[in-house]
Amino acid sequence: MTGRPKPSNSMPTLVHVAKLAGVGLGTASRALSGQGYVSEQTSARIRTAVEQLGYQRNELARSLKVKRSGAIGLVVPDIGGPFMASCVRAIQKVLRLSEYTLIVAFTDGSEKTEGEEIDYLLRHQIDGLIIVPAESMAAHFRTPQIAHVPVVAFDQPVVGEDYDAILVKNQQGARVAVEHLIGHGHKRIACLGVYRQLYSIQQRIEGYRVAMKQAKLPMMLGIVDPVDDGIGKQIDKWLMLKDPPTAIFSLNELTSLETVEACAVRGLRMPKNIAFVGFDDIQLGPYLDPPLTAVLQPASDIGEQAALRLLQRIGAKEKLPSKRLLLDAELIIRGSCGCNRTKSRAGEHMSKLLRGYPPKGGWRS
Repeated sequence: MTGRPKPSNSMPTLVHVAKLAGVGLGTASRALSGQGYVSEQTSARIRTAVEQLGYQRNELARSLKVKRSGAIGLVVPDIGGPFMASCVRAIQKVLRLSEYTLIVAFTDGSEKTEGEEIDYLLRHQIDGLIIVPAESMAAHFRTPQIAHVPVVAFDQPVVGEDYDAILVKNQQGARVAVEHLIGHGHKRIACLGVYRQLYSIQQRIEGYRVAMKQAKLPMMLGIVDPVDDGIGKQIDKWLMLKDPPTAIFSLNELTSLETVEACAVRGLRMPKNIAFVGFDDIQLGPYLDPPLTAVLQPASDIGEQAALRLLQRIGAKEKLPSKRLLLDAELIIRGSCGCNRTKSRAGEHMSKLLRGYPPKGGWRS
C-alpha cells in the first residue's frame, strides 16, 4: 500500500481512499458499492484504507446519482404508548430488512408541526413517507412536492387524497366492547374520550352509538379537553346525576390512563363501583388490580403492513391504485369489566410493587 495521503481539513474522499490503497478510482468505487468484481486481496487493501482515513460514503452525492436516498420518513404524534411504539418498531424492522433508514419525526398532534416536519423530510429527498395524520384534511397533503413521494397512512387516513391507509375496524371493535358491558347487565354506559376530530375516535363513537341503540339504551357521551383534568371533571359530572353510569367505555389510550387515575382518586373501585373497558391497552393495564379489559389493535401487523405497502409503492413501475386495509381488533377480557379471572403471579408481583404492601392479586390476561 502506498504512503498515507495527507488530505486537507476537509473530509477524506474516495480519491484519497483509492490513492492510499494503490488502486484506481473505479476499483475503489466497485469494492465499496459491491457492484462488479474486485479481488479479495484488493478489497482488503481498500477496506484498510477506509479505516485509516475514516472515510464515509457521501450518501447525498450517491442519492443524486442513483436517485434513491435510502431514507424513509415516519411522522407520528408520539411513541409514548404501547400501541404507537409497537407500530414504529414493526415499521423499522421491515424497512431495515430492505436496507432503508427510518427518520422519525413527532408532531404531538399539531397540524402546523406536522406540515413543517413533512417539508423538512421532503427537502432531504426521502424515498417515501409513512404517517399518522394529525389532521386528515390538512393542506400539506395536497402540495405538488408531496405528490411525487409514495405515502402510506396508518391509524388515521388522509381524507380526500389518493393515499393508502392501514386501519383497524374501529367501529366493530367499539361495538363489541360496549355489547360486552351490556351483557354484564349495564344499562347506563358512559363513553368517554378526547380528540373527536380524529377518524378513529369518530368510528369508535359510532360503534358505541350502534350498540346502545340496538339495546335501546340512552347514550352518555363525554368528549372533553385532554388538559386541565377534563376526564376527572366529566366523571364528577356523571357522579352527580340521579342515575350515574355504572360502566365506562374509554375511546383511547390517553383516556383510559386518566380514567383509571381519576377513579382511583375518587375511591371508585373497578368493577365494584364502576365497570370499565378501554379501546387500546395502557402499559400497566394487564398488571393493575383488577387488570383492565381492553380492545387491542394488532399494532405490529399495522406497522408491518404500512411498511410493506410503502415498499411496494416504491418498487412499482406504474402508479398503484390506493387502498384501505382494515384489520381486526380483539377484545381482551380481564377483570375491570366484571369478568372473573384466575389470579396471576405476574399481576400479584406488579401489584405488590405498585401498592407497597402484600396484594390481593391480579388477573390472568
